[in-house]
Amino acid sequence: MAPQKRSRYEADDEVITVESASSSFRAQDSSIHKKARISMNGEPSNRQNVKERSPSTSSSDEDMSDAKPDEAAPPPSTQYEILRDGNFEHLQNPDLDDQIATQRFLARKQQIGDNLPAENAILEEITCINFMCHEKLHVELGPLINFVVGMNGSGKSAVLTAITLCLGGKASATNRGASLKSLIKEGKDRAVLMVRLKNGGPDAYQPDVYGKSIIVERHFAKAGGSSYKLKNAAGRSISTKKADVDDIVEYFQLQVDNPMNVLTQDAAKTFITASTAKMKYDFFVKGVQLDQLDNDYRLVSDTCDAIEIKLRESKEDIAGLERAYEAAKDKAKIVVEHDGMRKRVRELGRQAAWAQVEDEESRLAERDKALQVLNEKIGNAEESVRDQRDLYERMDNTLKEAEQSKCQHIEELLPLKQEEQEVRDTDTIAKNNVKEAHTEQRKIKTSLTDAQKKVERIQGEINAEVRRMENANGGAQARKLAEIEEAKDRVEEFKAAFEQSQTEGPRLEKDQIMAYEDFRKADEPLNAKRKEIEAAQSKLSMMTSDRGDVMAGFDPKILRLLQMIRNDSEFREKPVGPIGLHIKLKKQAWSEILEKTFGMTLNGFIVTSKMDQVKLSAMIKSLHLEFCPVFIGNKHSLDTTGREPDPQYDTIMRLLDIDNDLVRSQLILNQAIEQSLLIENRDDALRIMFQGAKPVNVKQCFTINTHKRGWGIRYSHSGRQNQNQSMDSISPTNRKPRMKTDIESQIAYQKETVKHLEQEARNLENHRHQLQQASQRANQILTEHKRSHAILRVDMQRAEDRLERLEVDLEKENVEVGRLEGLRVDLTDAQNDVNMYGDTYGNNGVQKEKLNEVAAERNRALAEVKARVADHEAKIRKAEIKVRNITAARQEKLRDLNAAIQIVDDLKETVVTAQRKREDQNIRVQEFIGHATDVCQRVPVDEGETPTSLDVKLSKLRDQIKAYNRKVGGTDEEIFAAAEEAQRVYEDATKHSRHLHDLLALLKQSFMMRVKQFRQFQKLISARSRINFNYLLSERAFRGKLTIDHKAKQLEVHVEPDETTRNGKGRQTKTLSGGEKSFSSICLLLALWEAMNAPLRCLDEFDVFMDDVNRDVSTKMIISAARRAVGKQFILITPKALGAGVGTADDVRIIKLKDPRDNQMRIDEMV
Repeated sequence: MAPQKRSRYEADDEVITVESASSSFRAQDSSIHKKARISMNGEPSNRQNVKERSPSTSSSDEDMSDAKPDEAAPPPSTQYEILRDGNFEHLQNPDLDDQIATQRFLARKQQIGDNLPAENAILEEITCINFMCHEKLHVELGPLINFVVGMNGSGKSAVLTAITLCLGGKASATNRGASLKSLIKEGKDRAVLMVRLKNGGPDAYQPDVYGKSIIVERHFAKAGGSSYKLKNAAGRSISTKKADVDDIVEYFQLQVDNPMNVLTQDAAKTFITASTAKMKYDFFVKGVQLDQLDNDYRLVSDTCDAIEIKLRESKEDIAGLERAYEAAKDKAKIVVEHDGMRKRVRELGRQAAWAQVEDEESRLAERDKALQVLNEKIGNAEESVRDQRDLYERMDNTLKEAEQSKCQHIEELLPLKQEEQEVRDTDTIAKNNVKEAHTEQRKIKTSLTDAQKKVERIQGEINAEVRRMENANGGAQARKLAEIEEAKDRVEEFKAAFEQSQTEGPRLEKDQIMAYEDFRKADEPLNAKRKEIEAAQSKLSMMTSDRGDVMAGFDPKILRLLQMIRNDSEFREKPVGPIGLHIKLKKQAWSEILEKTFGMTLNGFIVTSKMDQVKLSAMIKSLHLEFCPVFIGNKHSLDTTGREPDPQYDTIMRLLDIDNDLVRSQLILNQAIEQSLLIENRDDALRIMFQGAKPVNVKQCFTINTHKRGWGIRYSHSGRQNQNQSMDSISPTNRKPRMKTDIESQIAYQKETVKHLEQEARNLENHRHQLQQASQRANQILTEHKRSHAILRVDMQRAEDRLERLEVDLEKENVEVGRLEGLRVDLTDAQNDVNMYGDTYGNNGVQKEKLNEVAAERNRALAEVKARVADHEAKIRKAEIKVRNITAARQEKLRDLNAAIQIVDDLKETVVTAQRKREDQNIRVQEFIGHATDVCQRVPVDEGETPTSLDVKLSKLRDQIKAYNRKVGGTDEEIFAAAEEAQRVYEDATKHSRHLHDLLALLKQSFMMRVKQFRQFQKLISARSRINFNYLLSERAFRGKLTIDHKAKQLEVHVEPDETTRNGKGRQTKTLSGGEKSFSSICLLLALWEAMNAPLRCLDEFDVFMDDVNRDVSTKMIISAARRAVGKQFILITPKALGAGVGTADDVRIIKLKDPRDNQMRIDEMV
């Protein structure tokens, strides 16, 4: 079978093109072109045979020449033509059809993009060997627009002939010869034609076999015979069957036999110059394949008529065969059944009685089997519940461990953050101090160097002056000098005390800063504690004001949800919740810990089916109620016998009064309340959990944190084998309690909590007061030091003033001495400067080293704190990810557990129903056995018999016994043989008739659908041709009209070259000039091409009768039309040279064939 045609994209999707008009009734074997008539009985039909219309133009030239253009077409003469034409009602509104086609044409024109080559169905090259007058002719074609130009005899027409013949066309269709052997070059015995087809893109033809190209070869010889070869892109032979060539041509829709698709030289001349309206119409219907469709549908109509005649003729024959068969069958039955008929009646009566018993017993067996299957399913489902519960409990323990680990990490992060900020601040201060000390040291070093140079200079001057004055002075001067030396010693003492005081100052300032920081840090825990007191007092106030309100701890929207649940009657069972309302806590001391442990579970509801869960979840979502989960519970109470710890210990379940079994079961599954210990003393909890053997049936233990009011601690075992010990902190919750307790006990406990927090606040205040006093003492010491330092500065200045006065007095007594003393004073000042700068430089160096050590220490401390904070934050992130993952896994396990429990419950309900039905069926069986025993003892029933069938047989036998009143003629063998033959003949005839009826119905249905599509195609293709023709005429400012009369079978062209002439409908083509007639014909041809939408379009010598002006216009118009037909390949042949600028575009290729005269010799050369 030929492959399905590939689809081609059209911008105007609703227009039916030639591709969609092809018929499926064509013969699959391309070598068979003659249609066979169908006869019901193998004889030739007495109806007139339908003559096939040949698509070749060679056989129609004579008919065209004799056609009369004005002759009216005959009216429809057959029922088929009446159905096909439908009185041409579908063609009654040509103006509306043209308007719709115009809109689609304009819309498609706007959507047309660049003229890009198609990916397949393109002829890439053509090679002719020993063909016509050419020894070897090779032409490479472009993918879009090709102009083949050459002199006469250069091989232009040979290209089109080769395309037609190589792709399966007939020699007669080319008008170049009557047979293939007449086209072989003179003097040669064989000829070869080769065509290479492009085969790319997603809709390529068997690309895995042929590759990017398909090579088609046709070989033929003068001795007769023709063969094909199909090769892949690499040249390897694939097939030699013509049917495969036809499959490829059909797949790519090349239509080489279509006279409008490949317009040969003779056909082009006839179409352009001498065609009549009848001839143009014949070209049109053959080109768009309306003629082929008409032949196919006519064959279907004739086939339907023949089948109907055959069915009418065979109806009475079948009835006669049926009567003969029934008569023969009755005779055979009478012969066989008469003797044992009464015995058979008795046997059937007994079987009928026990057949009813067997029928009921089979139903009972089905009930037993169904019960057995259900019990097996329940066992498997219960095993699944146990497995799912174990998985869920392991996942729940893992989740609790992960959550407690995360909380502990978060609590430990806060002091680390505070420590980080404190260390960061001290590190910044230390770095700034180091910078300031370094700057000061550079300044002091410069001043010290200058002072040392000054001392050396002055000392030299003093030594020179002393040597000069040694003998000039007596004892008075010596005494004055001694007094001056004493004053100098006094100054040095004050300087030493002052420097010591100055060194002590930074240490006292540091002590004062540290005392103040300690005092300031005491505010944070005190403020936090005051906030805790405010929250506890607020909670106490709310508890007092909400006294008696059991819903105070829940979201206010819960009341609306409860009202909606009460008003809704579609729940299978009313949801239970919120869970906290069904729990009463016996000991108030555990309220905070259990409220935090249960979390949002106390807000949740419990249902018993998936349908109720979906419905309740929708209600919760409509109220925008958050943190309100919906659980699917098992209404059967869980037995915890043997799974609880030693009775001497308190567990969560033992300290709770739960008034609903669903709530109890859910808390056992989700919170393991039966295996969670509650021990108030922390030491006892540690001893029980971690010292000695692990307690039996204990998963975790909760204890009260005596150091933090309201806080708790959880101890558990973790790890794969529970070998690791785990401890997690439980922080209190500030929300109102949701579990029911004694309200007075709650208020009393809360009052104790407030008192405890107030006592802790007082302790913090006392500690803060002590730190404040220490800070004040440090301030006082620093202030006293500063005052003493100032007094030392004044004393030192006074001593320096006295020394200065003594030196002035000595200077007045002796000018010379005064000069020496002046030098000494200068020396002293310089030495003082050296000493001062030296001491300062040394102190500054020591101080800088200390500051560097402090800064380095602070920096190391900051790095350590940052590392610890980063490590802790990483632990928190890992813990959060772990909690999320485990939470999702735990929820999945919980859903699996609830689903498994629900399956068990549903199966048990089904078992109860099945058992009841089984008991009813058993009673019914016993009743039927009693009735059958009254008839006879149990007898076997024939296989396949039922009570109904046995009753029918009994009735027939009794009637036959009464009606038997005659003897049967003939032998038994003759009667049996006659009955078998009559049955065979009747069944064969009936089967054949039924097959013909089905075939006729399908054919009629298909025929009517195809006739409707034929009319639609005829209407749309006509409108599209008319619109395209008008548009092409407008390219040269012509106007005209294309009249397609399907009733008269004529196609007329009216053209008005002068667009200013508005009267009339235009002139007929015979009144136009030669160029105008050729231009109009080219417009008509292009319009029909646009309607056909074939991938390949060929035209030979289109411009042979045109002048240069019309030829240039027509050429440009053909190129423009070709570009609008995006992806189509055009092969246009002309003997004349093309105008300037035609071959400059990328999509146009001009192929100039070699002049045959180049190979001819001149007369003088021949001589």
